Amino acid sequence: MSTTFKTVSDKEYGSWFENQSERLSNRSAFHDPAWLGAAAKGVNFELRYIGVYEGTELVSVIPGFLTRRGPLRLFGSPLRGTMTSWLGPVSLDADNEKLLEVIRAAADFARGEWGASYVRFSLRRAPVGEMPDWSSNWEEQRPGVYCLDLSQGTAALWDRLKSDCRRNIRKAQTLGIEIVPLADAHLFYQILDETLKRHGSASWQSERFFQLVIDRLMPRDLLWAWGAKYEGKIIATGLFFRDNQEVHFISGASLSEYGSLPTSYLLHWHAIETATLAGLRAFYTNASGVRSIDQFKESFRPVLDTRYCVIWAPSHVRYTEQVFRSSYPHLLRFAQWVRRR
Repeated sequence: MSTTFKTVSDKEYGSWFENQSERLSNRSAFHDPAWLGAAAKGVNFELRYIGVYEGTELVSVIPGFLTRRGPLRLFGSPLRGTMTSWLGPVSLDADNEKLLEVIRAAADFARGEWGASYVRFSLRRAPVGEMPDWSSNWEEQRPGVYCLDLSQGTAALWDRLKSDCRRNIRKAQTLGIEIVPLADAHLFYQILDETLKRHGSASWQSERFFQLVIDRLMPRDLLWAWGAKYEGKIIATGLFFRDNQEVHFISGASLSEYGSLPTSYLLHWHAIETATLAGLRAFYTNASGVRSIDQFKESFRPVLDTRYCVIWAPSHVRYTEQVFRSSYPHLLRFAQWVRRR
């Protein structure tokens, strides 16, 4: 039976995903059409779906984001800036050894169909089997991700916490810090912007991005947005995206004048408890590469694993993308400064 690749519409993907959801291999929360739609609109990227057909049957779909940077067209499953940790093919076929063949063919399709000169795929983990001998235009990356197994139950998870983590959670509770729902994207973004300014950086996402995510996903119970409230004021925030299997820490921030209070510990523990009671199986948060941040994440005793990312791009395109990525936060900060004048 012949294998063909075709563009799939938003409606076709949504229907296929809904009908086949429980059968799909390599499915993640990020494959949910609601997340993909909110993230794409929030960063002004186009959504594209590459369908893999065996004869007339749709057996696999690779969701991705398409955008233009100057003369370059970029396609990614996912692209940076979408707050999407991984996507890649989601399939009725559980044979992961074929994943890399599908990725190679999907990259060729994106280049031929949409003129993409940069193609990126990120998977939850490396496929099984022997890694291919990528050509000079391909690059492999293995960024870190922390995974906490929630099937142990809250009592066992509490006992496994590092002692300083339990101490900080108890301290936050003793101080009267409470976790409350937060639907105010403007407040969230204000606290996030203040946090990033302390580190001389800026968010890749706009306030509009968080507004769309909150408005579209909270009513479906796909997003937990919480604030840490102290003495009547929300002083820290956390966003956690979920489906019926897993939960992901998306973003968090805190006000500098309350930096000595252990709000992050309480927010994360609240998410872990809530997810465990909801029957979810895993809690994910990406490794940041900043030791102080990763030490905090490690205090919950997760397992450090690696995602698997492959990028196709000629050397000049790769160099342009690296320059843009390193300069983009500075350009954002300058644009914000101009708007405030």
